[in-house]
Amino acid sequence: MKDGYLVDTPAPGVYRPVDSSSNVPFSKFYKPNELPPDIELSDDVIQAYGRAMHSLGRLDGFWSEIENPETVFGLFVYKEAEQSSQVEGTRVTVSDMYKEGEDSKDVREARNYASALSKAAKQLSETGRFRENLSNELLKDLHRELMEKGRTDEEDPLPGEFRPSYAWIDESTGIGTRVRFPPPKAEIAASRMENFEEYMQSEGAYPDLIDIGILHYQIETIHPFVDGNGRVGRLLIVLLLMASDILLHPLFYLSSYIRRNRDEYTNRLLAVSEEGEWNEWLLFFLTGIKEQANEAFSRAKLLLHLHKQYQEEYADARPSVRALLEEVFTEPVFTANRASEMIDMSYPAANQAISILEDDGVLRERTQKERYREFQADDVLDALNKDADEIPSPEALIEEEENRFEEITQ
Repeated sequence: MKDGYLVDTPAPGVYRPVDSSSNVPFSKFYKPNELPPDIELSDDVIQAYGRAMHSLGRLDGFWSEIENPETVFGLFVYKEAEQSSQVEGTRVTVSDMYKEGEDSKDVREARNYASALSKAAKQLSETGRFRENLSNELLKDLHRELMEKGRTDEEDPLPGEFRPSYAWIDESTGIGTRVRFPPPKAEIAASRMENFEEYMQSEGAYPDLIDIGILHYQIETIHPFVDGNGRVGRLLIVLLLMASDILLHPLFYLSSYIRRNRDEYTNRLLAVSEEGEWNEWLLFFLTGIKEQANEAFSRAKLLLHLHKQYQEEYADARPSVRALLEEVFTEPVFTANRASEMIDMSYPAANQAISILEDDGVLRERTQKERYREFQADDVLDALNKDADEIPSPEALIEEEENRFEEITQ
């Protein structure tokens, strides 16, 4: 946070003094301007926009290859929930979210994230994928779905409500913490969220991806909720991609890029507020969109290849085995009882299918218990959890498919 109240002229806001009666650890707050900002897009941003749109278009076209999009859709929603939770500093994994029994607040909130994204995406598909169908009420609903009320270890996040007082974002100094950024006071935050909704529902002043980057900056800067602002903002990116008719389904997770580049992410946002560095932020944002669209495409391709491999290898297997192989792509961690429910067959049939697939190495028992044993599909989770630098590029996977097709047709 800059000393004093002055920011560079191009900055989309100003610092204002805190009310004298407020008992907060800072003396000023940031008041962002209304949308839209006046930006002269650089050549680098324009080129990055084209690359990001190309990668998103290829990802969206991938859906035409899948008979049942739910084959990978559920996994990717959980992947986004995992990565979004890890941005907040947790160690929650996709496997944790599928476990039965006792769980932590972090796991519950990660599941809440997945549930909120699924419900909002479904609602948007039903009402129409248009920006005017996104609203502040939808954002409040998302927040209500995400946050647990009345936590015992921290302040109540007031699920579904805009914050009623000041807020601030801390940063570590090595010997303690200090205020890094003070968002607008509550009354101004509420007013700016009205303008936010109006602009979100409009056609926008810039191409769609640029607008999404602007809207993400604005909601993180306004910081309208007591807690969960980052998660709501990251959810909104996916919904805006759908509402802008860029993606048909939420097969996308920018949270992974933000987690890997967290310091640069927060620095870029602050530099917009204090220096007016819109082009630098947009270039960072668009680069992340492209990288994550490519990563999502490659992961989805790997899952699809594995799905086809199982279909071919187990074409003559008993119905319970074939049914369970379909289900592991939407729920790769389960108990025998849960498997029975998943395939809608008796417990003995499900247990026998598990034994066959366990003997073949498709499933692995992970608890080492006599009762309430859990099994997981390692190959499915491996395709989902490989480090980004271990995944083949989209171009390599496409070339491999083309070569395979040529071999078959010769």
